[in-house]
Amino acid sequence: MKRLHVRGYAEVERAGEVGPIPFVAATAGAKADGLDLQMSGVDLTRYQANPVIMYDHEYWGRDALPIGRAENVRVDGDALRMDIVFDTDDEFARTVDRKVRGRFLNAVSIGFGAYNIDEAGVPERWELYETSVVPLPLDPGALADPNRAGGLALARALADVGGRGLGGDVDEQTVRKAIASLQALLPTPSANPSAAADRARRLRLIEASL
Repeated sequence: MKRLHVRGYAEVERAGEVGPIPFVAATAGAKADGLDLQMSGVDLTRYQANPVIMYDHEYWGRDALPIGRAENVRVDGDALRMDIVFDTDDEFARTVDRKVRGRFLNAVSIGFGAYNIDEAGVPERWELYETSVVPLPLDPGALADPNRAGGLALARALADVGGRGLGGDVDEQTVRKAIASLQALLPTPSANPSAAADRARRLRLIEASL
């Protein structure tokens, strides 16, 4: 199960005029998505083998290429830290680098899988897949909200499905619970073209998580 959430920020004051920029990619403690990613449960194996930095979680199409890489990825107390090196041979990546150093961009969002989530929202294990620089978080209404029961229900239901694997038998009731949770988190369709595009984007992210 993949989830995408804004959890980190740049530490520009620790960066030089060129070279890697330190980032806090995630911190422990309950966030607006209802999950508490404890650093004792993080699995960095996959990410350290392919430490890509994307922009705004764009994975589709030939233009959706990494804009940088993460170095020195490590757990530091209750925080997951990394140093981001932008691809300065790429025009767009240079622009992102400049905007981060100028404090016009500050946030990063991680894509991760969360497994065996307890009642407090703490996964037994979570696996980092990718990190993206983002200008704004996704619409809060499309993500889990601690005041909405559907949030953690969605996380647990999708984790249950993902844990069984798509190639095996999947309990019908578990799938129905996941679908109901997804419907609760999606806003009603709108005639507004920008809203429709945003809805389509969220549906692509949901599709990637299944």
